Amino acid sequence: MEKRVKVFATFLVAVLLVTGLYLFTDWFSKVTGYFSGESEKEKLAQCLSEQGAEFYYTIQCPDCEKQKQVLGDSMKLLSTKNCGSSGELCPNIKSFPAFYMNKSINYGFLNLTQLDKISGCNVISS
Repeated sequence: MEKRVKVFATFLVAVLLVTGLYLFTDWFSKVTGYFSGESEKEKLAQCLSEQGAEFYYTIQCPDCEKQKQVLGDSMKLLSTKNCGSSGELCPNIKSFPAFYMNKSINYGFLNLTQLDKISGCNVISS
C-alpha cells in the first residue's frame, strides 16, 4: 500500500511541476512579448496587420512575388489586393508592389528591415 502512495505522490508532483512550468512560460511570453516559435516575419506581419497595412500586387510582377517570398507564410496575416494582370483594378496605385501604411503608399520591393522601419513596428533585431 505504501508503494502506491509513493507512486501517486511522485505522479502528483510531476503533474504540478509541468503545470507550473507551463503557466510560468505562458506568463513570461505575455510579459516579454516574445512567443516561442514566433519568427520576426510573423511579428512584423502581425504588427502591419494591426496597423491596417495593405499590400497591392499584380500577377505579372516579379518584385511582387519576391515581396511575398520575403514575408513567406506570414503574408496570410496581411490584407492583400490583387490589382489584376497590369494594375487595372487599382487605378490609384502607380507601380507595384505597393504597401499602404501609416496613411501613405510605399512603392517597390521592401526588405524586412525597411518594412519594419517604415511601419514603426520595431520588431526586427538589427
